[in-house]
Amino acid sequence: MKQKIIISIFLLGSLKATAQTTDTKEVVSRNSFWTETVFNGVVKNKWKWQLDYQYRRTSDLSDMKGHSNDLFKNNFQHVYRPWIHYQMNENVRLSLSPLGFWETYTSAFETGSKRIVQPEFRICPQVTLTNKIFDRVIIDQRYRYEFRWLGSKANTERPEFLDYSYGMAFHDNQRKMRMRYFLRATIPLNHKTLEKNTLYITAWNELFIGLGKNTANDKIWDQNRSFILLGYKPKWEFPMRFEIGYSAIYKNMFTSKIIDGQFVETGHKIEKNNILQVYVIFENFNKLFKRKAKQIEPAK
Repeated sequence: MKQKIIISIFLLGSLKATAQTTDTKEVVSRNSFWTETVFNGVVKNKWKWQLDYQYRRTSDLSDMKGHSNDLFKNNFQHVYRPWIHYQMNENVRLSLSPLGFWETYTSAFETGSKRIVQPEFRICPQVTLTNKIFDRVIIDQRYRYEFRWLGSKANTERPEFLDYSYGMAFHDNQRKMRMRYFLRATIPLNHKTLEKNTLYITAWNELFIGLGKNTANDKIWDQNRSFILLGYKPKWEFPMRFEIGYSAIYKNMFTSKIIDGQFVETGHKIEKNNILQVYVIFENFNKLFKRKAKQIEPAK
């Protein structure tokens, strides 16, 4: 019962904080399409590995003159993030992403000149707590800390092919840190567990808090993400899941500076991002190689 109360307070508090923030600031919006492919596997016993690849596209911001709402219009982001996990028990997992890479674009339409690209590296320790309530609802709480190294923003007219040679200058004032708290509920619909041939709903909220000496006071609240997706685990020998749904992200675009000793607002906006999200999840990628090995075994 105590856990249910904490979960309810967190969800209501996040929604209330977001509502209060958007009430006092101008809200601009964009539409996006996000995909994520997640590869999971086993190293040995309690040790697991994971690799995430994300690809994102986005429309123009709504406050740009002549903007487009096409969520596929602009290339926005490529992400490569490896993980190593240690499953202490069925309720506790310790994780580390030793070095992930982000590449983020700002379109020429929004810059008014050339397209801008910014690389970023991250190291992320993480703890995930998992419990079950009502005999079928899986509750995950995730605590993630991000050490971030943001590169310089570089102009580029390169085409859409991958070329990670721009903006590779990393300065001390671009080192940032961030805390993320994630709370998710996963509800199987036609079975009590996520077994084969299961439809399910998954919903979560994630709060981002900026930290560190290079994070201004007006950037401590970074963003809030809320997702709801419909998932399906097929009746296949190779374990996979698919998810599709909607996400609403509220992101802090507030900017300010000190002028003549006074705190002066230079921007006072919140970006609302409406996202079509698609996940492809390989639950145990090792099984693909085991099956191939069996196929080439000599006949006895």
